[in-house]
Amino acid sequence: MKKLASFSFLLIFICYSSFAQSNSPVKEMNMFLSKNVKYPKEARLNEETGNITLSITFDEAGYPVGEPQIYGGDKSLSEEVLRTFDLLKANWNPEFLDGKTPGEEYLMNFEFHLQKGKDLVSNPLEKYKKEKPVDPLVKLNKEIEKNPFASKLYMDRAEYFAMIGENWKSKLDYNQAKFLKDQEITNIVIVGYGPINSPKSL
Repeated sequence: MKKLASFSFLLIFICYSSFAQSNSPVKEMNMFLSKNVKYPKEARLNEETGNITLSITFDEAGYPVGEPQIYGGDKSLSEEVLRTFDLLKANWNPEFLDGKTPGEEYLMNFEFHLQKGKDLVSNPLEKYKKEKPVDPLVKLNKEIEKNPFASKLYMDRAEYFAMIGENWKSKLDYNQAKFLKDQEITNIVIVGYGPINSPKSL
């Protein structure tokens, strides 16, 4: 029988922007990104996820110049984001800034999420596996340390602080999230769906 692929993933792309996208250059840019960004096989194998942010400098004409600074994410995800940005840069339209002042630095954010499907061949020992409890605040702090420019991470932490009654800390993180969001050109969410371990042959 023919070999089956080790991974069967459906990639879903969700694009956000600070402005309306209907029939706009921003919509064109997001469509370009959704067609070109991939969830790397290595990252799927290693179950890598996370937020990756590019800080990009633009000249007075609205074109990206120099190399972007990259924050957060593992190597394979970072390389994929840079590869995709290089393609976008070669097809850049200054109208992608959508009213933002040229000659400044702006952010592009990429969120990689991996949804595990059920294994086609179940592991009978899986039910005995115990996951170690994870402190949400510790996890968020580590993610923010890796990527201090991802607005979503600050918003998530703001919501957590609000939930535990730390209202001033929540307000600080909310304001930081809003500031960073205002600097974003776009936010792309890449979600991979599919079974993790498919049999290689029948």
